[in-house]
Amino acid sequence: MSDIDAKNRARLISLLDNIPNGRCPEGWSLVGNFAIGGLTDIGFSKNSDLLLVLSGNGRGVIDPTIGAVVARDDETDGDWLNERLLLCDGIGPLAGEAIQLAGLSGGGLPRGSGRGESLEVVSPNWPLGDLIFCSNFGSALIERLQSACLRIASDHIRAYGFSWSGNSFVYATGSDIHVYLRIGAEVAG
Repeated sequence: MSDIDAKNRARLISLLDNIPNGRCPEGWSLVGNFAIGGLTDIGFSKNSDLLLVLSGNGRGVIDPTIGAVVARDDETDGDWLNERLLLCDGIGPLAGEAIQLAGLSGGGLPRGSGRGESLEVVSPNWPLGDLIFCSNFGSALIERLQSACLRIASDHIRAYGFSWSGNSFVYATGSDIHVYLRIGAEVAG
């Protein structure tokens, strides 16, 4: 590593150290931590905030508005998953909908809520990634915009992002998923 690269790395690490740690951003509620061994992929419905979760043990659907699993399927093999297109057929209340996935095979969920909130992962301590939530158009890597940011996790993050409505967001590791809901969204549905 060149001297310039080393100095820039040290500067960025110092900058990231200024971001406070917290469990939940203001205006949001952590509605559930779900242990899901062998988690591979996740994806939100485009018609609701329902979340499809795939693992080595099948598929499940989590409803962030109530913080609960609302459907489960133990089938591990089938033509319901297209790993190349990153699509999976929904189950239960998502039956008939093809869900875009994010996880082991790639893909991604929206990184912004559409309301000036964003999620970003920085990895100065790779392989751990720090998940940073920013509001008011903040940014973890711009000093004057950091005051609106909160580090909510430091883990082996497999996938993360907002629902299509922007009313919920999640992050997942290989063994669990953390589901957040905007306060008041449970009333708005």
